[in-house]
Amino acid sequence: MYARVSTFEGVADHIDEEVRVAREEFIPAAQKSGGFEGMYVLVDHESGRSVTVTFWSSREAMQASEEKANHDREEAAHDAGGAVAKVERYEVVLSPPGPVSGVTDTVGDTVGGVTGTVGGATDSVRGVTDNLLGGGEEKQR
Repeated sequence: MYARVSTFEGVADHIDEEVRVAREEFIPAAQKSGGFEGMYVLVDHESGRSVTVTFWSSREAMQASEEKANHDREEAAHDAGGAVAKVERYEVVLSPPGPVSGVTDTVGDTVGGVTGTVGGATDSVRGVTDNLLGGGEEKQR
């Protein structure tokens, strides 16, 4: 898997619009290009800075999307009153299990699933902590 990381310097007031455009325009266009695996959009609401990470099944798929990505990136930056600070390309050598494409689904569903899992992990960890703090004796709840 490969990733293209684009960093934008923008205007804080335009962040929500940038996210909307990514969701409604960039993701559907990337999905049509072939080899698209998913996308993360990271934002700093205070500074207006954002980072977009797109994932591709192969180096060839990422390269095939370059021309359109260059155009879309510059247009998005211009429309938001900002600029493209840099674009970097990486090979992904370690990632969490499961498809990255789930990130492009509705945010509520994806985050809800993760929150549920984390909540369960916290309960398990709490039990381990109780055992450690209690000198090996399990506390009753």
